[in-house]
Amino acid sequence: MMPRLAFADMRHEWQMFLCYAIALAAVLAPLMVLYGLKYGVVTSLTSQLLADPANREILVIGNRDYERDWLADLSERPEVGFLMPRTRSIAATLYTSAEVGGRTGLELAELVPSGPGDPLLPPGTPPLQGHRVAISHALAQALDVAAGATIGGTAIRQIGEARQRVDLPLEVAAVLPQRAFQRKAVLAPLDLLEAVEDYRDGLAVPRYGWEGEAGSRSDGGRARSYASFRIYASSLEAVGPLVDHLTAQGIEVRSQVAEIEAVQRLDTSLGHIFTIVAGLGGIGYLLALGASLWSNVERKQRDLSVIRFLGLSAADLVRFPMLQAFGVATGGLVMAFGLYLAAESVINAVFAVPALEGQAVCVLQPVHYLIAAGATLAAAAVASALAGWRASLIEPAEGMRNV
Repeated sequence: MMPRLAFADMRHEWQMFLCYAIALAAVLAPLMVLYGLKYGVVTSLTSQLLADPANREILVIGNRDYERDWLADLSERPEVGFLMPRTRSIAATLYTSAEVGGRTGLELAELVPSGPGDPLLPPGTPPLQGHRVAISHALAQALDVAAGATIGGTAIRQIGEARQRVDLPLEVAAVLPQRAFQRKAVLAPLDLLEAVEDYRDGLAVPRYGWEGEAGSRSDGGRARSYASFRIYASSLEAVGPLVDHLTAQGIEVRSQVAEIEAVQRLDTSLGHIFTIVAGLGGIGYLLALGASLWSNVERKQRDLSVIRFLGLSAADLVRFPMLQAFGVATGGLVMAFGLYLAAESVINAVFAVPALEGQAVCVLQPVHYLIAAGATLAAAAVASALAGWRASLIEPAEGMRNV
C-alpha cells in the first residue's frame, strides 16, 4: 500500500518532484562528463603507451660481461616481462639477400635475439627456432619480401689474409609492424646469434657445419658470457621499479619512465579533481534533497498521521520518503544519462585530440553507469533517512487533534 501512496503523492505534486530530478541530473551529468574525460584521456594515453612496446623497453647502455645465471635470476623478477641475452654488437650483424647465397643486393641487418613472449613480434608469430626468423619492416621493403619467404643470410669473417663467408637460409615467419622497429633487422633465436658470434671469432660451429678453431662456446666448449641484454618490463607500472633495480646494480639504462610517470601524474591529478568536485556536488545535493523530503513530511504530517491511524506502522511511514527519494533518483539518473550521452557525442566530435589518434576523448564503460546508479540510489537512501526518521515519530492522534 505504501508504494502506491508514495508514488500517488509524487504524481499529485509532479512539478516539485520533477524539479528534484532535474536538480539531481544537473549535479550528476557534469560529474559523469568530468569522469568520462578523465577516463577517456588517461585510458587513451595509456593505451598508446601500451601499444608501443618501446615504452616498456629498458635500453642497457654499454657492454659488460653478464653470466647466464645472473641473467636467469633477473628474468625471474616479477617486474620483468621479457629478457633475452645479447651477443657483442660488433658480431650481431648479418648480410641478407632476397635469395640464399646471393652476391648482389646485400643488405646489412642487425641480429636481434628473440624468443617466446617478445613484445616486438606480431601476435600469432610461430616460434622462432632453427632458421626461422622475423624481419623488420624496413628490411622487408629493402629485400622486397613478405612473411613466408626464404631469404639468405651471410656471415663474413677475416682470418689472417683470408676473407671467409658462410651462407644460410632464413625462413621469414613474420614481418614486424613499421612502428615496432625502424632499422633493418633480423630477429632470430639466441643460438643463431651465438653461432654467428663464434664464427666471427674464428671458432667452428659444428651444428651448422662452419669450420674454424675447435671449442665453440655455442657447443659448450668454452664458457659464454653476454655483452648486454634486451629487457622489457611486465607493465608500465613496473618500468620505474625495474629501472631503479638495474641502476642499483650499477647498470646504466635509458627508458620512457618520465613519459609514463607524466601520464600517471595526470591520472592522479584528475582523480583528485574529480573527488573534490564530486564530493562538493554530492554533499550539496544530499543536503538539498534531504531538506526537501523533510519539509514534504512536515507538510503532510496530518495526512501521514491519519494513515497511521488507519493501521499502518511507523516502519511503513519510514518507507514513504525513502520511496519518493528512489523515484527522484531514478528520474534523475535517466535524465543524467541522456545528458551525458549527448555531451559525450559533442565532445568526441568537436574536441578530438590529434595526439590521441582518433581515440575517444570522453568515454564511460557500462560498469561506470552501474556505479553511478548504485551511488545515486545509496545517496537517495541517505538523504531520505532523516525524513524517514521524522515520519516514524508521527503519532496517529496528531491527525485527529486537528480534525
